[in-house]
Amino acid sequence: MQIDRDVPVPTRDGTPIVVDVFRPDDDGPVPVIASISPYGKDVHWPDRYPQYENVPHHEHMVWETPDPVWWTERGYAVLRADTRGTGASPGRLDLYGPQDAEDFHDVVEWAGTQPWSTGKVASSGISWLAMMGWRVAALQPPHLAAVIAWEGLTDFYREAAYQGGLYTRGFIDFWWARQIEPQRTGPEGDDWREVLPRHPLIDEYHRARQTDLEAITVPLLSAANWGGVQLHLRGNVEGWRRASSEHKWLVAHTGSHIDPYYADWALDLQLRFLDRFLKDQADRMDGVAPVRLAVRHGREVEWRDTTDLPVPGTQWRELHLGEGTLDWAPPVEPATVPYPATFETAPVDEPLELTGPVALRLWITAQQDDLDVLVRVHHVDADGAVLPAVGPQGQDVPMAMGWLKASHRETDPERSEPYRPWHPHCRAVPLVPGEPTLLEVEIWPTSISLAPGERLRLELVVEDSELVAMSHDHPDLSRPAVGAVVHVGGEHASHLLVPVIPDAA
Repeated sequence: MQIDRDVPVPTRDGTPIVVDVFRPDDDGPVPVIASISPYGKDVHWPDRYPQYENVPHHEHMVWETPDPVWWTERGYAVLRADTRGTGASPGRLDLYGPQDAEDFHDVVEWAGTQPWSTGKVASSGISWLAMMGWRVAALQPPHLAAVIAWEGLTDFYREAAYQGGLYTRGFIDFWWARQIEPQRTGPEGDDWREVLPRHPLIDEYHRARQTDLEAITVPLLSAANWGGVQLHLRGNVEGWRRASSEHKWLVAHTGSHIDPYYADWALDLQLRFLDRFLKDQADRMDGVAPVRLAVRHGREVEWRDTTDLPVPGTQWRELHLGEGTLDWAPPVEPATVPYPATFETAPVDEPLELTGPVALRLWITAQQDDLDVLVRVHHVDADGAVLPAVGPQGQDVPMAMGWLKASHRETDPERSEPYRPWHPHCRAVPLVPGEPTLLEVEIWPTSISLAPGERLRLELVVEDSELVAMSHDHPDLSRPAVGAVVHVGGEHASHLLVPVIPDAA
């Protein structure tokens, strides 16, 4: 392949974005796969994260980007860009802000007008690269022909900075120190470790980083990971649902945060998708269902094709919280349970599949004016052992998670759905100590299949420091639920709304 390194791409304000371009040996015009990130287009993969063994490790591999060797062999150019203020690109760092998105727009347009380009450009990559794909698609650059968004969040406030209103200190501190600081070219620009704690509500800072998903019209392939319960899962589902694209596909898979993107099945799907929309091979996506789900039983999966998520025909059922129990029938008598608490179903008599979003309707009384609710859903086998999901780095994680700061409990009735409450996060409303209060907690989508004899467990926990990089334990912003009680049964009945897939047997 031909390689052009450190090419300056002009942007609308004159500050160059510096890129590397990998092209097939022949000089004929080819479509382009583009990405931009602050991670360093020249940082060799094994120098950053050597633990991922199931991905190519040749000299041209860079973290979370398309493999240029694989793609140039199949008639595509691969472009990698350094975000303004990082790597080889000068300027002021403005991560995920409007200028960041406009820079990628200008890179896409440049790539679409080069003599070695057919004029069709796609965005592709994992995580941040996928996030920027959503951002640039909403700006509708004329030469953008498709987007592959592989595990990339779409709502910066709700999915990265303040999950349920809880500040994700562990992730922000870890990520900034590991991924951003080594690549910065100067002191200009915000440091999120300092800035984000000053913006606990959705204000102008966060609104500038919101993506207009309804403005996305290009063909879209969105890949979510059921195990991405700590960062990316929600965004890939929400982005796919809300995008206005005529042609869009969603695949929900399992595995680590990295390996699936480079797996044979995933590369085949990506190639078919890009051949269809960048090479005009009209039949390449024939037979690919709009939604492909890896239905989980523990870490085992069975693929299912469907047309939507939530799955058509889903039966929304309430599992009522009792004194340590989860049951289809509500408790006979009202009671209270101290927080933290664990609730569990009886062993199921027949197969039970729960695939889709989950919501917790929780009545709580506190002795303070605010508290943090942290929710986990577990699959428990017939011997009482938890069957964990595969997390981003291959670690054990719960089957589903959710969060809510009680003072952020207001919901938007126009945007809320029974299975996915929508919290505006625009103001804090203190709790009244001693007064029962309803909290509607969004739990990110999941897929859990219980075999006969197995159970579903719901945990309400006080803190999550054992998750380390994903903890919500900022000393000035966290509010542990000390002395609170959960109401079960009666006037203040709490329940878990679950997506039952009929005929699971």
